[in-house]
Amino acid sequence: MKPEELHREILKTPQCPIMDPELVSVLTDLCFQKEHIIPSDLLFVFGSNVKHKEIADLICDLLDTEIINKVLITGGVANFGGSYYHHKPESESIRSFISAKKYADKQIVLEVISRNTLENVTEARKIFSFDQIKSITFISHSYASTRASLSLKRFFPDIKLYCIPFPLPSDQAEFPVNRQLWSRTKYGQSLVLGEYLRLITYGKRGDFPIDDIQGLLDQVQDHLKIKDS
Repeated sequence: MKPEELHREILKTPQCPIMDPELVSVLTDLCFQKEHIIPSDLLFVFGSNVKHKEIADLICDLLDTEIINKVLITGGVANFGGSYYHHKPESESIRSFISAKKYADKQIVLEVISRNTLENVTEARKIFSFDQIKSITFISHSYASTRASLSLKRFFPDIKLYCIPFPLPSDQAEFPVNRQLWSRTKYGQSLVLGEYLRLITYGKRGDFPIDDIQGLLDQVQDHLKIKDS
């Protein structure tokens, strides 16, 4: 039986205004973390409802180079309206593309309950001990990498965080949603504007420390006010 469809608090791709280069620049700095591939105590993988094999391949590359030896993959069944429907947890789908035999000596833990970015972290804390973790490299959707970073920082303020942003496909294959190309498509622009709205809404209610990005949020708001005037 198909589980009940979840409803988004904020539209995934809201209608957005024409974006000038200044607005694109500020939104890029706000939403997209830069890539840092650095040896870490733990690889934290945020849930994703798409590109499971590609994410698994990235995890395997990091395991093969021994940049990390412990992996925590998060994500349950999160069937939001307008998203791809899945019958099993996102984390299990990603894990299915990782050879159990080849990586038998690695610690790979699955969290299978969470349905959003914040729950990825809160549910992970229930099944994994972070007491000895001093550094985390995390994989998240590129456009949501700031929110992912801040969600981790809320619970682990003293742990060093490094990001590997994962690009999403857009409606034009040559322009994936990443730091460099997101603004080249209307889909990318709408997706990132929605992320700006999520950062404001979720930050104000305390999901993560909003003070870290308040200056950039204010800059985006100022640009949008100018366009409305």
